[in-house]
Amino acid sequence: MITVVGESLVDLVVKSGSDELAAHPGGSPANVAVGLSRLGQRTALVTQIGADGYGALVRAHLESNGVQVVLAGPTDAPTSQALARLDSSGAATYQFKLNWDVRDLRIVQGSAALHVGSLGLVLAPGDKQVLRLVESVSAQGNVVTSYDPNVRPSVTTDRDAAAATAERVAASAHIVKMSDEDAAFLFPHMDLDHLTTRLLTAGTRVTQLLIVTSGRRGAIVTTRDARLSLPAVPVTVVDTLGAGDAFMAALLAGLASFQLLSPQALAESVRAGREVLGYIVDRALAAAALTCTRPGADPPTTEELDAFLCLLARHERPGASAQAASGARRWLPMRSGRA
Repeated sequence: MITVVGESLVDLVVKSGSDELAAHPGGSPANVAVGLSRLGQRTALVTQIGADGYGALVRAHLESNGVQVVLAGPTDAPTSQALARLDSSGAATYQFKLNWDVRDLRIVQGSAALHVGSLGLVLAPGDKQVLRLVESVSAQGNVVTSYDPNVRPSVTTDRDAAAATAERVAASAHIVKMSDEDAAFLFPHMDLDHLTTRLLTAGTRVTQLLIVTSGRRGAIVTTRDARLSLPAVPVTVVDTLGAGDAFMAALLAGLASFQLLSPQALAESVRAGREVLGYIVDRALAAAALTCTRPGADPPTTEELDAFLCLLARHERPGASAQAASGARRWLPMRSGRA
């Protein structure tokens, strides 16, 4: 079981050159939960959903995808909304109407992992409840915690406060995943080496893995002593909604499939089994790419992802699918004096 904690909402999508709204169930944590379930993982989402039409849409979407819904906030507040405007390349910018007042948070019994991120850690009053849960679960030492800040500058306008929150959460997360845009907003003028030192090795941290995704440029995977760069999968983009969430879901599902969703197993893999990590991240990049080829946050099932990877292998995508098939990876040691 994997517990995800965070917002559920409706994405009201407006395409470039159009005023027509299309409603899609969304919210980064909700997308991750759906992605995990579609990839064969038992998943629960602890969230807040209103007792309105949009709430019914969101809840039906979650439950039809096999996600156990745990309501932790009042239902008399409207379901949160995100107005997503797509540019000509399919990239989205957002405006939000949000409610987040979750309380008495717990992970579902038997959970091997807890994933948090996005607006649930920056919106009052529920943000403090989520932070308290992450720190408590991490301190117990038997559950893998993961974190994706998924920054929304239109909501988190105080950069310094957002960065302080990100550092505090990251200190209790075994896995930290962020986009290059997240990193640029939270830690401007900081290169990857300094970011690694700040988030992966400074202080008394449990963090084992830092992954920075860069859209069409792929992802950089960093452990405390090595780094691997992986290319993205080139696809025709319909929109980018949910691509990062599909990556996160496939990452956690991949770790689960190799029985690495325990703090000890993850640490041992980071030290001695990094080839597996490369394979898992390559698969997560493929999941993100496949999501970009269809409208809305629509992460792939295991069967869809396997078929997509087989197609890529037949076309011998340079540097990625062939490497995934062979297990070949080139991890570079960190610079002296760095992580």
